[in-house]
Amino acid sequence: MLAACLSLLLVSYGCKDKLPQLSWGEGGGFTGAQHGYTAYANGTVEEWSQWPGQSRQSQKTWKLNSAQQQTLQTLYQQLQALPPYTNWANYTRFITLYLQQDTLHWAWEPSDTQATARTLQNLYDSLNQSLQQQP
Repeated sequence: MLAACLSLLLVSYGCKDKLPQLSWGEGGGFTGAQHGYTAYANGTVEEWSQWPGQSRQSQKTWKLNSAQQQTLQTLYQQLQALPPYTNWANYTRFITLYLQQDTLHWAWEPSDTQATARTLQNLYDSLNQSLQQQP
């Protein structure tokens, strides 16, 4: 029994790094296709695309450097302070934040002028820029 509990604990601990922390992207329009990124707790980022009715297809995966990881962690914490916001449109940008007990989701139209949408757009731009940072 003790061995089984320890095995479960080790498996759970090992999987924690592979859980997503943050996902963001955009899509819709005529095709309904989406494109985005998912950042994991272990510093790995996956670029993906998705067509309507299909599962996400991984385009590439890479490891963030320490500066990029720090930037994402800061943005992750800033997102936790934002109120929920959803304004779906024909073409929508989104951010999903994965917490231990909850999943938070924001969606907005790029031309949305509401204050929360503008804040989300700035965070979205920062997320994309963080992937371009050099070590």
